[in-house]
Amino acid sequence: MRALAGVAGGVTAVTGLGKGSGKTTFLNALLPAARTAGPVGLFSAGVDGGLKAGGGARAAAVRVGEGDVVLTTDLFARASPARLEVLEAFEGRTVLGRLLLGRALRPGEVTLVGAESVGALGEAVALARREGWAATCLVDGAASRVTQLGALGDVGFVFTLRVESGSLARAAEGVRALAALARLPVDPEPPPDALRLEGPLTEEVLADLPSPLAALSLAEFTKSFLPPRLLLRLLGSTACSVRRGFRLLGIAASLRDVGADEWREAIGPGVEDLLLPNPYEVAA
Repeated sequence: MRALAGVAGGVTAVTGLGKGSGKTTFLNALLPAARTAGPVGLFSAGVDGGLKAGGGARAAAVRVGEGDVVLTTDLFARASPARLEVLEAFEGRTVLGRLLLGRALRPGEVTLVGAESVGALGEAVALARREGWAATCLVDGAASRVTQLGALGDVGFVFTLRVESGSLARAAEGVRALAALARLPVDPEPPPDALRLEGPLTEEVLADLPSPLAALSLAEFTKSFLPPRLLLRLLGSTACSVRRGFRLLGIAASLRDVGADEWREAIGPGVEDLLLPNPYEVAA
């Protein structure tokens, strides 16, 4: 897999659509490049629903190296062969135990457990970087929640998704819309003729906007909740910008009964530079 600029030494979230999109698999594949800058901090956004419900469910584990830092709980720390040194124990308890940041004393697998809120996640990432415990931070993002990026500060992200023949056209349209959003110009101080939107952009909000609309300024691209087709139509007719940007580092599709050439053809021109290998092929 080609190295992704900005991963080593930065904060990168791996987010995506649904189970089986390859988020955790891709995160594991990023680790060798991430470690070139020093110890890596590994985090998860949210708490796995299967783990919270109990019944023997198991979240995907990450492979840590000596010196890596992870966000997990005391219960999973004791179960890990990596022998975690507790760096910070957070107040309160989750349903999975007390949340902590721990440093791996030897290589091994660890189950990540996320903070109960995106704000707490952002604080944990900031603490690991501020204290020098982690040079690079990787976040396993919860499915379908690109909106979590706002809590992580200066962050880049990789988007993963599962593509099957029956969902090929819909997935391709969604990827085109995401790429267009992520590439919107960043203008913290939009011009006077731009309508400055403070809240989310929904279909209802769009219907109430003045027409014609010269320009539209969003707080950040995660504030758009428009269906891909409607969003692409808006971007084609209105000059749009964001006041805060996030770097889209790439898009990795887990292809099921769809060939790589078929996937590229469905997406069309203009997104090729963002396409990354199938996460499960990288891990094989």
